[in-house]
Amino acid sequence: MNKLITRRRVLLTGAIATAAVAVSRVANAEGVKLALDDPQAMALGYVEDAATVDRAKFPRMQDGQNCVGCALYQGDGEGWGACSIFPGKQVAAAGWCNAFAPKA
Repeated sequence: MNKLITRRRVLLTGAIATAAVAVSRVANAEGVKLALDDPQAMALGYVEDAATVDRAKFPRMQDGQNCVGCALYQGDGEGWGACSIFPGKQVAAAGWCNAFAPKA
């Protein structure tokens, strides 16, 4: 049997795809808090409080650097926010990792 592509099918498929993308974005934005023992977090020296960075291990860390001042941070600066380095996870606004890139 030949399946016809109808306008209704195209519209329904488009609506479902749009809803899936929206749900995915909300899930990624909300995410779970990044665990300090996450292997990627450990490799990048992630901490929830930038004041606690081991500067002997991460000498590129400078005073005033934290996640809220990083170009990769996608939060509003209050508490926790998404980070493109850790998809689906939330990082502390006051945190820091070795992938820090200052906002322009």
